[in-house]
Amino acid sequence: MRRTTCMRSVLVHGLLVSVGLTASAAGEATRLASSARFDLTADDRVGALEHGQVVAGEGSIERPNWVPESQQILSYTVQFPVVHFGWREVAIRFTPRSSGSVRLSLMGPWEQAPGGGIYCQEVEWDALRVDGARIENGGFEQGDAGWENSGAKILEETRDVRGVEGKRFARTWHNATLSTSLQVTGGQPVTIHAFTRAARPAGFREPRRVERRDTPAHRAARRFLRGANLGNGLEVPPGQNWGVVYTVSDLEQIRAEGFDHVRIPIGWHHHTGGGPEYRIRQDFFEKVDGLVQPALGLGLNVMINIHHFDEFTSNPAKLAPKFYAIWRQIAEHYADAPEGLAFELLNEPKDAATTEVVNPIFAEAVRQIRKSNPSRTIAYGPGLWNAISELPRLRVPDHDLNLLVTVHCYDPFPFTHQGASWAGNNDDRKVVGIVFPGPPERPLVPDPALRLTAGFRNWIAAYNSNPPETNPCSPAVLRQAARRIREWSNYYGRPVYLGEFGVYTTADPTSRANYYRAFREVLEAEGIGWAIWDWKASFIYWNEAEGRPEPGMREALFGTATSPREFKRSGLDP
Repeated sequence: MRRTTCMRSVLVHGLLVSVGLTASAAGEATRLASSARFDLTADDRVGALEHGQVVAGEGSIERPNWVPESQQILSYTVQFPVVHFGWREVAIRFTPRSSGSVRLSLMGPWEQAPGGGIYCQEVEWDALRVDGARIENGGFEQGDAGWENSGAKILEETRDVRGVEGKRFARTWHNATLSTSLQVTGGQPVTIHAFTRAARPAGFREPRRVERRDTPAHRAARRFLRGANLGNGLEVPPGQNWGVVYTVSDLEQIRAEGFDHVRIPIGWHHHTGGGPEYRIRQDFFEKVDGLVQPALGLGLNVMINIHHFDEFTSNPAKLAPKFYAIWRQIAEHYADAPEGLAFELLNEPKDAATTEVVNPIFAEAVRQIRKSNPSRTIAYGPGLWNAISELPRLRVPDHDLNLLVTVHCYDPFPFTHQGASWAGNNDDRKVVGIVFPGPPERPLVPDPALRLTAGFRNWIAAYNSNPPETNPCSPAVLRQAARRIREWSNYYGRPVYLGEFGVYTTADPTSRANYYRAFREVLEAEGIGWAIWDWKASFIYWNEAEGRPEPGMREALFGTATSPREFKRSGLDP
């Protein structure tokens, strides 16, 4: 019998879980949801669902790629980002081609869990209403009357979770749904309105909220406002050459352009001896010092990290001792460095290094660093490649007020990584000519010989046709990302820094400049510091051969196209 209730446990991969990831008695892994989902499926009489778009809140509406392509025109799958600390209002609109019935199914996201099965991620719903069709009991005040229930729950409001209207709301997840049928009229638009939020998993403990906005981390964030990554340099494995060498001249030019800091990716793990000490080679420390010390001397702030530690992200529990040993040595080596030097624990946790798994590992790393660096700024972020959507699952140690949270964002990925063959194992990345912002003057028509995924084909259709306010390749996408960062930051009182964003050089120069300008503007409007990827490697700001920035880049990031300028205090400073 299928089990639909999320149960409680305490251990995952041998580590105590601090936020949202548990295991049920039936073997289901349970975690805090980062998105809510509902599906729309029309009967054959309707012929097609058309013109689907999100008209309130943030989210995506796409054709389901798990059904036969001939049937996709009858369906939409809709996802909205959610948080556990408040309801979000959302709405989507579609138009049925002909009259008939459309099935609406409230559920949660599909996400595969380690060891098989899917995560139980519960989502709460309330105050559903529909324009252009009729829905019964959209507030669930009559329980599940009018809904087909496959294991979902109707709950009474509590002191912690109040209903939007009335005193009841619904809780669903992927395997425990609520469904109802909407009778629609051909050619008449239908708008579905709803309020949704993530449900707190059993055993969830709310991280501490910081009321102050003048903590050491907030002051440190103002030192890391406009930065450049020194990519493809010190993180490169021994014996490899990725074609980039950084010198003091680069640092001088970075400073002159107007950047206030550099982020230095470093592959420390390639240069250690065996355990249990994992001693870092002195000559590698000297190589790192050759960039850190001159940068600090030039007035640049510096963030150093562990980069591309894939051995760790594949098996965090096993490699945690090496992770700690590396950070103990780095911390001791730089214990007397000025406050302009910050430590970032790990670039882009991924794979087995989920947010929930690294939460306790990062907390222990912070504890060990604090022995030699009690006042050093330490940055770290969530899993899934430092995804913004993972922020609600991040557990920052409650009483350490000099922790800077970091995320990365390369949205929209089909634009920022077009032509980047290393960014996927399918033909999607082979499609080039995507401009920013969309829609393009002429529709993009990919080579029919390419075997594109259904999701990417749907993205192109929206890119070709949606207006700027809902186009998936427009500043609206960047504004959504910045708002999600700010929402979490404001709620928990923790400053957040965007450690990477950028566009691969396959994109045309005008579109690249448009993107950097748009993202810089929305980040600064939200008071979020940033660092571009990167200075002169694959995403190039600085054209070393010609001794100048790439076309439009200086103007995009600093508002001037004529000459470099010395960095001045940002208007974000108090």
